[in-house]
Amino acid sequence: MTKVKRMAVRISILLLIAWQSVGFCLAQNANAELHIDTMHLLIGQQTKARLKVEVPQGARIKWGIQADTITRQIEIVSKGKIDTTTANGLTTLNQELILTSFDTGFIPVPPIRFLYQLPGDTSIYNVETEPLLLQVRIMDVDTTAPIRDIKGIQKVGYSWREFLPWIIYLLLALAILWLVRRYIEYRRGKRKYFLIKPKPKLPAWQVALEALENLRQKKLWQAGHTKEYYSALTDIYRDYLKDQFGINAPEMVSHEIVEALRNKRFESLLIEESRRVLEIADLVKFARFEPLPDENDFALEFCRRFVEMTRPTPEPQEAQSQSDKLDKR
Repeated sequence: MTKVKRMAVRISILLLIAWQSVGFCLAQNANAELHIDTMHLLIGQQTKARLKVEVPQGARIKWGIQADTITRQIEIVSKGKIDTTTANGLTTLNQELILTSFDTGFIPVPPIRFLYQLPGDTSIYNVETEPLLLQVRIMDVDTTAPIRDIKGIQKVGYSWREFLPWIIYLLLALAILWLVRRYIEYRRGKRKYFLIKPKPKLPAWQVALEALENLRQKKLWQAGHTKEYYSALTDIYRDYLKDQFGINAPEMVSHEIVEALRNKRFESLLIEESRRVLEIADLVKFARFEPLPDENDFALEFCRRFVEMTRPTPEPQEAQSQSDKLDKR
């Protein structure tokens, strides 16, 4: 064997030893601990335990507890989530356990072993917790006291929380029945509305008078908006004829409205003045006619007088109430 080959073999051996030494040093950084809140329990009593494992960062670990027991005598009631943190080249794993036992006496808690592998290393290392000793005892019994019979079944009182769901169900059922009943009455015509009582509709004459007053206050024709003025005025007049007398005036032309008034046997003066106002409105809207100020005032005054003269005659008590309202204005 040449000197070069001998040197290569020695270097390989040294690297292998160094690698194994590094892996061994890293493996020595692993640690496992088991802390139990109390080592003295009554039989069946539960206690919290905390399991902590530290391994080198990047190591693959097999968790040491897979079953629901540590030993045949120590049961695991519940397992918490395994929390993992990494710092200073170490990975720390923590888990909380709830333990109990139904055997009595001194019960050993054996070491819990964890297997792990380092990155790039095929070797399997292990780390385990320290063994512990758990004392489980029965409840103290006064042997001098007389033996008593087993108590019978005790009656437990009811709380309002137990009745609350049933009360809610009952109220919902009653509400549904009430809604169904009202809907049936509404469909059969025994009730004019289903749930909310509609606001009483104002009489047509009152709607017309209020609309005419609003139109007067706008002073449209005084501002040069004559066409808008007559359009609004005739719309109010046509709507009043429809709502009060059933004349479909909004869909009629002017001469048809005049003919309908004759058929309804209105006074000849009202019919003639109505024809005059409608003709002026048509000239303004379609022929760009500019009426005199007196004609504009006459058109509004005629519509107001027409409503006043053709409105239904109120009862004495109703008339007094309406008079009071007008005085307040």
